[in-house]
Amino acid sequence: MKKTEEKREKSKKILVETALSLFSENGYEATSIRQIASEAGVSLGLMYNYFSSKEELLLEIFRLGYKDIQHSFAKSGKPEGTSALKQHILQTVQLLKEKKHFWRLLHSLRFQRNIMAPVALEVQEQINYVEAQLKDNLMEAGVHAPDLEAKLLFASIDGMAMHYLLNENYPLDEVANQLIQKYTTH
Repeated sequence: MKKTEEKREKSKKILVETALSLFSENGYEATSIRQIASEAGVSLGLMYNYFSSKEELLLEIFRLGYKDIQHSFAKSGKPEGTSALKQHILQTVQLLKEKKHFWRLLHSLRFQRNIMAPVALEVQEQINYVEAQLKDNLMEAGVHAPDLEAKLLFASIDGMAMHYLLNENYPLDEVANQLIQKYTTH
């Protein structure tokens, strides 16, 4: 990669990380493009060179966040059945802890249709992807009604995440272990 490309990618990454932090802490609506550029240490013009709007920046944040989720599935290789479910739940817990700003932003915007409209299709595609992975794992494990169980497991993981983001004292690891027990012993 050329030096100019490396510098461009580094600047873009700084802008995305800064926006994610500000959106998560101050709210999407309350954060301006000017604030993001200032906090990132770049000019407003350079900011617009990378992202034409705040919505485009939000879309990039979600794209990168969902890449992490897909990487989480791929990283575990090809475990099957209950071992894959355990791996997914543990990796979700790890992602929640490592990428707390991303998850806080996602959960804070979920019910704001006007903001989520530009990314709604991608969000739904990711939900479908995760549910399909869970369904495959549940089928391999011989679980009855794997399509419904996948939705139930997804909802459980989603609820666990929401409670963790709302309450720093939430027993995330314990709840995750209980969920693992539920799906790995039958």
